[in-house]
Amino acid sequence: MQVRIVHIFHNCFVIEAGENSYVFDIPAERFRSKKVLSVLQDVLAGKKVTAFFSHSHLDHFAPDYRDVCVKAASLQAVISDDIEEMYPDLDFGDALIVEPDEKYEFNGLEIETLMSNDLGVAFLFSTPEGLRIYNGGDLACWDWETASQNEIDFTRSFFRSAVDRVVDYGVQIAFSNVDRRLESLAGGGELARAVKPQIFVPTHAFGRTQWLEGLHERLGIDVNTCFTYRRSGDAQSVDIRT
Repeated sequence: MQVRIVHIFHNCFVIEAGENSYVFDIPAERFRSKKVLSVLQDVLAGKKVTAFFSHSHLDHFAPDYRDVCVKAASLQAVISDDIEEMYPDLDFGDALIVEPDEKYEFNGLEIETLMSNDLGVAFLFSTPEGLRIYNGGDLACWDWETASQNEIDFTRSFFRSAVDRVVDYGVQIAFSNVDRRLESLAGGGELARAVKPQIFVPTHAFGRTQWLEGLHERLGIDVNTCFTYRRSGDAQSVDIRT
């Protein structure tokens, strides 16, 4: 089926699939320019929107997400439980609150969560359109040079286990952090090569996207399977085999 993937900012992307749109990790106001907000609202306008939030860091969660999505035809949210704990005054009554390493059914979606090695969860989910999607949030191979060897070994083992689960799920679209501060690129290439999704989307750029040009070569994947973007609103249409 034909889907359209739209880059918004940082880890925020939208997948458009017919009348449904799936948006990930809308950032808080401090991380949104007026242009970013305008692009996102226009992309979601008139759509049936499911918003996924992986954890409570403000570059991944907008407490005002309902206002941000006001132009959507409808809105439902899937929210990591650390967000509910962090924002007890917000009304999450109509949202699905998820915990790590659990399975859920939610209005036609089948959702599995993975424990993150940062905060919150990563998502594996299938949609009514037949899409199977991975969004890692901040689950990544954070093997910083300043860490001890034991910490590095644990991080790499934890990430490999997560990659194995994503492989077993058989995703067609994968979103994963690619951090240029790390020699490993935070495991983005490892995941992309192991999972072999029909389209791989590098995330966690904080708006610094120029270096993504030619990234597929460093990841070791085909250029046609890597969504390379520069600005908010950049999009790629993909014919996904379901």
